[in-house]
Amino acid sequence: MLRRWITPKSCADYLSIHLKTVYAQIARGEIPAAKVGGSIRIDKKRLDELMEASEKASIENKINDLL
Repeated sequence: MLRRWITPKSCADYLSIHLKTVYAQIARGEIPAAKVGGSIRIDKKRLDELMEASEKASIENKINDLL
């Protein structure tokens, strides 16, 4: 079973970015996260939704640039 809530380390591995980048993006509100019992957890489902929306916006911008 896939976990919905992941650690910042798991997020860094998942996105292939540095752990410090994950913490910085959490602090800026760019990665959805919550504190659970003193530990930070990231909602993987919301993260995936944000990534998909970002990808879609990027593609739309490229198309608009071509027009």
